[in-house]
Amino acid sequence: MWLKQLMLMFIFAALLSAAFIRQSDFFFTWIAFVPLLFALEKASLKRSYLLGLFGGLVAYAMAMYWMVDFIVLSKGLTRLESTLLAFIVWLYCAHQIAAITLIFQWLRRATTVSEFLLFPIIVAAMTVYFPVLFPMKLAETQSDFLPALQATQWVGTHGLDALIALVNIIVFYSIHRFIPLAPRGEAPGKLAWLIAGFIVIVWFSYGHSSYRWWQQETTAWDKLKVGIVQPNETPTLGKTIQHVGYSLSFPPEMHMTERLSELGAKIVVWPEAQPKGYLNHQQVQHAFAARTQDLAVQLIFQDTSQRRNALTGKIESQYNTAIMIDATGSELGQYQKLKRIPFGEYLPWFVGEPASKAAIKRWLGDFLNEIQAGDQFLSFDTESATIIPLICYETTFPAFVGTAVHKSRLERGQTDRPGGLLLGLSNDGWFGSSIQPYQHIMSSTLRAVENRLPLVHVTNNGPSIVVSPSGDRLFESDFRRAAGYLVDVPISNKAQGSFYSQHPALFDRALLALLILICGLALVRSATIQS
Repeated sequence: MWLKQLMLMFIFAALLSAAFIRQSDFFFTWIAFVPLLFALEKASLKRSYLLGLFGGLVAYAMAMYWMVDFIVLSKGLTRLESTLLAFIVWLYCAHQIAAITLIFQWLRRATTVSEFLLFPIIVAAMTVYFPVLFPMKLAETQSDFLPALQATQWVGTHGLDALIALVNIIVFYSIHRFIPLAPRGEAPGKLAWLIAGFIVIVWFSYGHSSYRWWQQETTAWDKLKVGIVQPNETPTLGKTIQHVGYSLSFPPEMHMTERLSELGAKIVVWPEAQPKGYLNHQQVQHAFAARTQDLAVQLIFQDTSQRRNALTGKIESQYNTAIMIDATGSELGQYQKLKRIPFGEYLPWFVGEPASKAAIKRWLGDFLNEIQAGDQFLSFDTESATIIPLICYETTFPAFVGTAVHKSRLERGQTDRPGGLLLGLSNDGWFGSSIQPYQHIMSSTLRAVENRLPLVHVTNNGPSIVVSPSGDRLFESDFRRAAGYLVDVPISNKAQGSFYSQHPALFDRALLALLILICGLALVRSATIQS
């Protein structure tokens, strides 16, 4: 029995990870949980947890194999040491799947709630609330399946997570119904089948019609010429790369900006990369202002601002910052990154003791580059677009991006405002030649559809992308190539966000409330039976 169940969980892990590794294999996600559900049949709660842990470990190790390369590059450890450390990360992340199998197995036995409701709620809720930085979000595998994405403008991508889980359990029970050799359990009733089928049909019917509508709508929008600079720098710990023939006042990115300006770029964007020195050196500020004024081009880039102790020169605080300079050389604003990466940009609250903090800082070394979080969302308001900047992995958090869109709308009011444009600035050079940068853009693509805004995501080492509100990828740059690109971005004052932008936490809170309610019913029912 154990061997059969482990084989089923391995098949689950292989199917799920395949969809995260290659975008064209998105269809595997819709059936990946079927072998998992078969493995759980007649399993105890303890075995359900262990099976989920095994399946989760294999799935995360396959889909996040790049963790080894990341540790080698960022920490300088050997491949063996990096693999052992990555194993610890994978094992922790695997508890997301273990939580799904354990809670589902408990509630399917402890309540009379239909499994067609239980399974989607549990899968989606664990995606939202399980405490892991990069959980496996099923929806992120669907960036090429555009009709499936369209309804996320109402419920966000976690709604798509729930739908995928629903289809999986429908397939599971369909096998029960039509293949006599399949072991039988208590199948959902006719009403549950009707409701589940209705939800799937409505989702995809809306998806097909909405996708066609948005494709037609955006063809009539104005086009904003945006220059993308992709320097393809190799990150180094505690070092600044010096390029021959260039300086802080005239970096290679500025040289490429000149060429893009000659081709007609109105806005040029540099990605997150090594610090530019703009925020800490007045001569760099003057040089950038003068050059953008000469070129009559608007410039957006990322830099690190530092405040040092006047006596010791030690850095007391620093911020990861996006800056915009307009075509007159004036600074339009600075956005300070709000979402930070634990152990890379700050130490979490649970590392409370000074001795523990000191030990962790010594072990992390230069990889820990502590920054302070900004205190507010901010948009860059231009005549042609309201640009909403996002730094690094802020593009992967649905509710965070939705809130940023909503805040920018409130700040500018409801009338006579330019349309919104999501702008991501990232540096994925730490992941080498792995699949991770592609997984990053798989995630950020969904933000365009959720919020019904065009998205430009500029990455240091590529691929950089432009995505329309329909989810169509209008441009994708070469991976690991230094280059400049001129792209047309659809812009309209109609692009003011979506229902999800206004209520980004609504569906997530509903998931949590339903899960708590069902768990409460299970506890009451259990207590009643025992009494």
